[in-house]
This record gives sequence, C-alpha cells and structure tokens, in this order.
Amino acid sequence: MKVLLVEDNRLLGKSLKRGLEEAGWTVDLAADGEEGLYLAEAGAPDVIVLDWMLPKRSGIDVLKDLRARKVMTPTIMITAKGAVPDRVAGLNDGADDYLVKPFELVELIARITALHRRAKNNGAAVVTLGDLEVHLSGHSARLKGAPLDLTSKEFDLLSALAARSSELVSRAALVGILYNVESEPDSNSLDVLLARIRKKLGGANVEIATIRGKGFMLRVAEPSP
Repeated sequence: MKVLLVEDNRLLGKSLKRGLEEAGWTVDLAADGEEGLYLAEAGAPDVIVLDWMLPKRSGIDVLKDLRARKVMTPTIMITAKGAVPDRVAGLNDGADDYLVKPFELVELIARITALHRRAKNNGAAVVTLGDLEVHLSGHSARLKGAPLDLTSKEFDLLSALAARSSELVSRAALVGILYNVESEPDSNSLDVLLARIRKKLGGANVEIATIRGKGFMLRVAEPSP
C-alpha cells in the first residue's frame, strides 16, 4: 500500500514516515499544500494523511480541490483542531476520518489500515483465496466449502489479512486493528491468534506466511516438492 503524508513539521513528518515505512508501506512525504496536491494526483496513493494547517495551501483547501477534481482517495485529516465544529467541517469537506494531535503512531496505523480495508471492501464483500472464502461483510469464512469455526478475534485477524491478501501486513498494523489504543495486549497474544488460525487452516492450500522482521501475508501455499 502507498501512503501520501502531507505534514509541514519536518521532525514529525520524518518520524511518521519512518514509522509507516516500518509498518510495511511505501510513503511519499510532502511539506506543503501545493506539493501535497500534486502528489495526491500524480502519485496515486491508496490513502492520504493530510495535516490541516499547511504552508502555501491549507489541508482543507487541498481536500476541497481533490474532491472537486473527482479524486476520491481515502483521506485522514490530522490537526490540533479538536472542537466538534472543526471535525464536522473536515468531514463535510470530504475527509473520511479525523485524528487530533497528539496521537500515537499505532493509532494512525490502525486508522490507515481500517480506511484502506474499507475502501477495498466496497468493491468486494467476499475474498476468495485458494480453498478459503472470507465473507467480510457477513463476518464468516468457509474452507473447502465448509464453515470455518472462528472466534470474533480470529475472524478480525483473518479478515484483516484477507482484505490485503498476498500483501505484506506488519505486526504493528495487525495489533492496531485488533486492539484498542488504550489497551495493552500481551506480547504474545497476536502469535497465539495466528497459531490458532494456522491450525484451523491445516490441510488447505492457503497459509499465513511469516516474513521475518517485516510481518505476515495470507497467500496460496506453495505446493510441496
């Protein structure tokens, strides 16, 4: 996935860019509204993270221009403006989500992942991969045509991987999806969930592969030699 980050604070921008890249994504960084508008059109990002207060052009003006030009890329506004009228104004002008500074990187990762998944799922309510069918809107899955018995958390994890099947999903992104920012999951809770799902997928031609040091990928398993 490709993210466009438009942030004029150089230190914050570099820090967020590094964190998002460590989550496994490609990130373009723009330091003002004009550059952000250009990259939003020319760079074809999957998600835009757009600061409200920017030099040359404000984030809200950039967003208005994009929507007027029929560029409907999912966009998260980030700002110090936390009042309800400001949030409403941003959403009315075409923002898909709103994040108030200061925020934790894990929350931004979770918001980006959820927004991207929602945008992809608008066109596909069922993901089919090998023997596996995941009904994203129906909260159910089938393996070789039979219902797959999953707990709520197991389904959340499997659907997060299915929505980006054959793509790398970082550990940080999965933790952000599965757990609230306020909660602190046990260090091995994600690994326990992965192990349980892998066991339930046993014997099928689909697997959750671990990409060492980077994350996980739901993919069709390579045939045994």
